[in-house]
Amino acid sequence: MLPTAEMVLWAIHHATTLLFGVFASAALCGIEINRRHALELVMVGAVTGCAFGLANAVGGELFARQVYPLVVHLPLVIYLCARYRLSPLLVMLGVTSAYLSCQFSNWMGIAALAATDSQIAYYAARIITTAVVFAILLHWASDIGPRLAVKTPTELEILLILPLVYYIFDYATNVYTTLFHSGSVVTVEFLAFALCAFYLMFLAVYLREYEAKEIAERERWMLATRDSAAIKELEAWRQSGRELSVLRHDMRHFLRGLAALIEEGHIDEALEHIDELCETNDRTAVRRYCANDTVNIVLSSFSSDINRSGITADLRAAVPESVHVADVDLFSVLSNALDNAIVAASAAPQGKRFVDLDLRCEDGQLLLLVSNTFGRPPRMVDGMPVAGHTGHGFGTKSIKLAVERMDGNCQFRIHGDRFELRAVM
Repeated sequence: MLPTAEMVLWAIHHATTLLFGVFASAALCGIEINRRHALELVMVGAVTGCAFGLANAVGGELFARQVYPLVVHLPLVIYLCARYRLSPLLVMLGVTSAYLSCQFSNWMGIAALAATDSQIAYYAARIITTAVVFAILLHWASDIGPRLAVKTPTELEILLILPLVYYIFDYATNVYTTLFHSGSVVTVEFLAFALCAFYLMFLAVYLREYEAKEIAERERWMLATRDSAAIKELEAWRQSGRELSVLRHDMRHFLRGLAALIEEGHIDEALEHIDELCETNDRTAVRRYCANDTVNIVLSSFSSDINRSGITADLRAAVPESVHVADVDLFSVLSNALDNAIVAASAAPQGKRFVDLDLRCEDGQLLLLVSNTFGRPPRMVDGMPVAGHTGHGFGTKSIKLAVERMDGNCQFRIHGDRFELRAVM
């Protein structure tokens, strides 16, 4: 029978350790420890603590330690999964990580016992260490917990390896058997083996995720740059349209000025003015496809590229003057779609270079179909073409991003000898 002081400290030690595990597990799962949640977690701790106390009273301390996973950890996992609708992987990571964190107080208790040969010092050291670690972990988990909650299953599996291996190892060698204290080299060295395996797997996943993040950031920057360029190009075409309007308005005065120069014999100067007029007219020429200026600007801006590449194009548009989507997004979708189509069609054999575009407004939505021939079919991954020699790839990401901003959807596919883009905006 334990002395009274030791009995009290033993009970406090187990109570603080139990509450530490419950609260630390919840915090590591990204659960906010507010008043309501704290009361619920205390209730969970009380229920599982009673189950542990009953096991201890019936079968003794060793039996209680052996059934601890069934009467404490398993109910806690089920509760956190059901109550907060969390992933079992995330909850297992939280529970096993909290269990691993108990080794701080375990080592401090053993150190105190070795120094004083007193069970009171052992329990006191463990209680104090548990309280200190709990305060630190709770503050740290408030930042790391929400981050763990958004990790992918693969990342959670990798992070779970080390605490889970230790959990199994500790119970297998220290609770259910006495292998850990037997001095077996295989048993002692197993933790080093598990740590090495975990590190290598963690390193592989970390590098892969880091590289994926770098690629995503670079692509976001390039997409933002394209959008900025689209805005500038659209404004440039609008400015050209304004210049053309002014030019038409002033044409009578311009012709009179030319007549005066010719009458005075300044033929060369008159010819220079005529060349300037032709250049300005070519630069500001916008063909009218429909009532919408933005659509007309985009389709007109690619006409020279289409002719220069020997492409047969059929560009049809039936769009009203005012539409529900932003001009910049519409400009981005159309310009990227045509640019991709022209590049891809240019790689097709002569006589088989075709680009068709049909844009119309129906039931308050813009419907877009762009199809083009190609030299070699693009490689499709998850419904998206991969950038390469075909001309499709990065521009399609810009299209998808712009369409999503307009709460629409788009589809890319290969249909026969044509690559097709279908979008609803």
